[in-house]
Amino acid sequence: MNRLNSIIHMQPDSEKDKQWIRIDERKYGLGQVRDTLKFFETFGIHVESQTVEHHLCTFVGKPMQKKFIPYLRPDGMGIDYDKLDFKFVDPRKND
Repeated sequence: MNRLNSIIHMQPDSEKDKQWIRIDERKYGLGQVRDTLKFFETFGIHVESQTVEHHLCTFVGKPMQKKFIPYLRPDGMGIDYDKLDFKFVDPRKND
């Protein structure tokens, strides 16, 4: 799990000095098109505390499409996160 967290840039600061086997990281890594921090912030993933905002499933589907479709990349390769200004926050924090 530590190796995977390192590859997807989710290791907490306390783990960043550790060395992991990086064989095939370039082959199976995340690429360079999107910044992982922006992705995590968009979907309510908190790297340092290793927690997520709850109730994301209530947003996925039509509500997400309504907000994200205007930001589709012209090359058809997903969302242009550089133009998207959205951070999912649990709409039902008190549940």
